[in-house]
Amino acid sequence: MNLAERRAIVTGGASGIGRATAIALADLGAHVLVTDIDEAGGSTIAAQFGGSFAMLDVRDPAAWARVVETAGPFDIAFLNAGISTRQGLPPADGLPIINVTDEAYRRIMSINVDGVVYGTRAVLPGMIERGSGDIVATASIAGLVPISMDPVYGLTKHAVVGFVRSMAESITNAADAPDVCISAICPGFTDTNIIGDDARAMLATIGIEVMAADHVAGVVTRSLTERVQGAEWVIWPGVEPSVYTWNPPFPAGAIA
Repeated sequence: MNLAERRAIVTGGASGIGRATAIALADLGAHVLVTDIDEAGGSTIAAQFGGSFAMLDVRDPAAWARVVETAGPFDIAFLNAGISTRQGLPPADGLPIINVTDEAYRRIMSINVDGVVYGTRAVLPGMIERGSGDIVATASIAGLVPISMDPVYGLTKHAVVGFVRSMAESITNAADAPDVCISAICPGFTDTNIIGDDARAMLATIGIEVMAADHVAGVVTRSLTERVQGAEWVIWPGVEPSVYTWNPPFPAGAIA
């Protein structure tokens, strides 16, 4: 795979899956813009492979407009920034929703959902104008199955999956449909800031492996090669990555 001359933007690129994917894209020849609210961490990663860095709060549409205006347009957008309601911690006692404050709820919704919507809206016009593009959003296995330990996180990742599937239909059904592919990755538990030491210990006791971020990054680059419109790439330890499909009981586009 050769991404020479392709311009890529990665959100949440200072650590975890974003960091690993930024490096993987650069290794394949892409010009990568690392973005994050962690200026020191993001700048350091970008410097490692000769990329560039921009401060970006994905919750802010004006910030998106500035980044696209100054560093775009982009051929590839990896919309990855995300958090959980209990960042780095094991589940709380009792029903988790009771312990979610208004502030924590608004924060996770704005980063995990608004960040993907604002990002797509910001990069799509440039891709259409250039004639092609690829958008990959980080969802989660929690966007396909229940996650009792953090229902609000599950809510946000189901939202990302629904948005990606619906955007794919929208692009496909558009007049003069642009050559833009949108898909999502749905990894299981991965070595990121969302999982702290206590959470790792809990997962180990129930036999769940925490995947390396590099493994997930490899599936991101694979999704750019195969370009399956509206795909959800399921990533789980020891299992060949696969595209999740569901055939509705009505023709595709019937409710477009």
